Amino acid sequence: MLQKRGPIITIMGHVDHGKTSLLDFIRHSSLTSREAGGITQRIGAYQIEFQDQKITFIDTPGHAAFNKMRERGAQVTDLVILVVAANDGVKPQTLESIRFIKESKVPFLVAINKIDLPDLHLEVVKSQLAEAGVLLQEYGGEIEAVEISAKTGLGVDKLLETIAVMADLLELKADPEAPLEAVVIESTKDKNKGPVAHVIVRSGTLQVRQDLLTEEVTGRVRLLENEKGQAIDKVLPGEPAEIIGLDEVPEVGSVIRDASAVYDADMTAEFSKTGELEKSFHLSDEVNWENFDLDFMLGEKEKIKLIIKADVKGTLEAILQSLDKETVEVIACGVGQVTEQDMELARDGKVILIAFNVKVNNTQKKIAKNMGVKIKEYNIIYHLIEDLQQSMLKLMDSTFDEVVTGEAEILQIFKMNGEVIAGVRVKTGELKKADLLHLKRGEDIIANPVLRIMKHGKEEIDRIGPKNEGGLTFKNKKLDFQVGDIIVAYKKES
Repeated sequence: MLQKRGPIITIMGHVDHGKTSLLDFIRHSSLTSREAGGITQRIGAYQIEFQDQKITFIDTPGHAAFNKMRERGAQVTDLVILVVAANDGVKPQTLESIRFIKESKVPFLVAINKIDLPDLHLEVVKSQLAEAGVLLQEYGGEIEAVEISAKTGLGVDKLLETIAVMADLLELKADPEAPLEAVVIESTKDKNKGPVAHVIVRSGTLQVRQDLLTEEVTGRVRLLENEKGQAIDKVLPGEPAEIIGLDEVPEVGSVIRDASAVYDADMTAEFSKTGELEKSFHLSDEVNWENFDLDFMLGEKEKIKLIIKADVKGTLEAILQSLDKETVEVIACGVGQVTEQDMELARDGKVILIAFNVKVNNTQKKIAKNMGVKIKEYNIIYHLIEDLQQSMLKLMDSTFDEVVTGEAEILQIFKMNGEVIAGVRVKTGELKKADLLHLKRGEDIIANPVLRIMKHGKEEIDRIGPKNEGGLTFKNKKLDFQVGDIIVAYKKES
């Protein structure tokens, strides 16, 4: 029988605009201080009670490397809070979030954060939102905005009240007696617990000792824990939990089901889909080393060869997304600790072993040194990406008399004060105001633009570094640039 369930809320927006700080205030905890570099490195789900109603929040990472994770966040949610900083306005990742929200057709509201700061221009922020297609109610639109300070808590109660009202209007219901469907929002392999899946139940009931399966993983629930680490017996629709007892680490975004239940054939087909990234990179926690042909994997063309070990699959996916397949060969990748098998494959410096949020102990470091293994440890993803992008840049193909110094993708085109602005993110290298440029569409160079102004927010700058964003205007007034075009910076060989 259908019963009312609590809403699943996703918080989205640009990095440093206060998403985790907002959730931190709501939960009265200290999530932000536990994140390396102050940036959310994985998706977490947390539940509160407000006005006798349970609300589940998903905190999505805001850094540019986590596009796919943010997209999945929008796909599993009932309602989105788009956080925009009052002192910074609409940024490239804000625009990305708006696109994800609209594509998923999920209801949303805007939280304008940091209103405790001085010298704010709220009307500018609201007009920027309008230009991005988000028309607020006070401007005659349908989107509600709440002004808040995640630091002081100002306006947070009003935000929660607005969420409660919108959730009531959605009339969210689920059947706790229906066959189980739980969405994996994060997964990892813990050295003590084994494979771990963080899930949100969409329908049915998740219980201890229940036999489970996904498209590729099976297991029995040995232990269920809530976000506080407390053992629980069951999880109802709309609630998050950690599952311990699966045979392997499931893919992020996969659906866990009751192995003994009967499901509708259409639903089975829908949930059996797997992402192209997982297919191409084989995101498994274990690597089959038998009959492993190293010479075949290395190939004839010179590439950077990597073995990547990360703490969770969501982060691993984000790292893989940032790589250029033409210049990088991923020999193996997975979650969990660095093993002797990993080091054996990376012997003699042929392959770089990346350990992200994975502890490499002193004994392993000594073994690696004796084997000539290069291990690079990271705990902040943009440091890793910057290093890899710089290495990839050295191997990129270029025209015979040109050396490529940077590439940026056009993510958004918008108008402001009569100017047509290209919102870009640097993929490799850097962009400098004085650079020679090509505008590429696909494989074709369609123009050689000249930069007029380069900005980050309101500040005029001379350089945009790896994985950073900015706005560009060109001296070529009739330049025909489109979303998805590539700006290539280069210098002439002497």
